[in-house]
Amino acid sequence: MNPKKVNKTETLSFGKYYHIYNHAVGDEKLFKTPKDYFYFLEKLKQYILPVANVYAYSLLPNHFHLLIKTLEQPLTTNSDEKSKLLVTEEKFHLAFKNLFISYSKSFNKVHRRMGRLFIQPYKRILVEKESYLLSLICYIHRNPIHHGYVDNYKQWGYSSFNLFLNSEPTFIQKDEVLEYFGGIENFITFHEENKTIQGSKKYFIE
Repeated sequence: MNPKKVNKTETLSFGKYYHIYNHAVGDEKLFKTPKDYFYFLEKLKQYILPVANVYAYSLLPNHFHLLIKTLEQPLTTNSDEKSKLLVTEEKFHLAFKNLFISYSKSFNKVHRRMGRLFIQPYKRILVEKESYLLSLICYIHRNPIHHGYVDNYKQWGYSSFNLFLNSEPTFIQKDEVLEYFGGIENFITFHEENKTIQGSKKYFIE
């Protein structure tokens, strides 16, 4: 039986997990210097954290991967509050649009280039089962190996993996992720053995 095909341009909805991916246009790079990576993360915090929680990320020279969970639809008590406070699904897409535009403007200015930087539309896959999160998080963290940037994913400084190994505050949903894995030791072992949950590969995006 063929696995169920997934929609790589899902409509973002409330309270759902998504694998988000985007790539630079053509042979361009999204990140040329260490400052570019860190600036993108600052923009990510600015535009995405108000509408979604981030569970894992990996930034590569010409693309990135994110695992997010969109925030729940806010509760309202009357029509006036609803008109002011209701977060529409379109707001999720607007947040990513603003992220890409803001980062691109700065990147173009710093690196003296012009034109679009990111492919449109960005890819997003709805992750329907929490059990697949373990495989997806491992896949995202090990992605630098997959593309030949490092031999050891722990050495890649632009993923969220090492954030889980220290006690410093982070914008990643660290405690929740480690709970999924059953603790830090299982988290590390899962990555080292490159385990996958059956059926999870349909959520991977190259």
